[in-house]
Amino acid sequence: MRRLLPTARSFLLHSGQAAALAAVAVLAMAASPLPEPYYNTPVAAELEVPEAPPVTAVAQSVGPITRLIAFVAPLRGYAINSAFGLRRLASEARARQHKGVDMAAPTGTAVFAACEGEVLRTGYDAAGYGRFIEVRHPNGMSTLYAHLSRVDVAKGDRVAAEERIGLVGTTGHSTGPHLHFEVRRDQAQVNPTSVLGQEFAVQMTQASA
Repeated sequence: MRRLLPTARSFLLHSGQAAALAAVAVLAMAASPLPEPYYNTPVAAELEVPEAPPVTAVAQSVGPITRLIAFVAPLRGYAINSAFGLRRLASEARARQHKGVDMAAPTGTAVFAACEGEVLRTGYDAAGYGRFIEVRHPNGMSTLYAHLSRVDVAKGDRVAAEERIGLVGTTGHSTGPHLHFEVRRDQAQVNPTSVLGQEFAVQMTQASA
């Protein structure tokens, strides 16, 4: 058998060792567990989004709740025949202030409340108003109905707008059957024609709700 040269023997020895090491590396890789896919890798830390502070609703005051009231003529189908202001009657020596309006109508004609309200007073004034009614209204005004032949309400009664409260007459200081009608604001008479047909805003109350 031919003997190998020292150089060839050394080469074979090193080749065998390298092959052995390669085989060991392959076996080690086969035995080691496979790495988990990247999408299974846990995230180190999630981003934290700061929470907005809670919102507190604050109700704004809208002020008092109001409603409208209206004033209407106290007689139906009868016009004013004597206006508010300075006047002189045939039986009087000189002119004087007429603090309301007169509406001529037959005795017994129905008289209606010009607006809702509460009866402030009733009475009899022989030298002036005769039988009369005064009604206070939600806007602070009051209305007075005079020379009545009959009164159908009493002090403290609540009346609705256009509710019948009495009958036309000629009691007291009167020249004939008619209704004397006044509107008062702060205890002073104002021209009724500036109020009739007008609406006024008044504050709602529990009684009127």
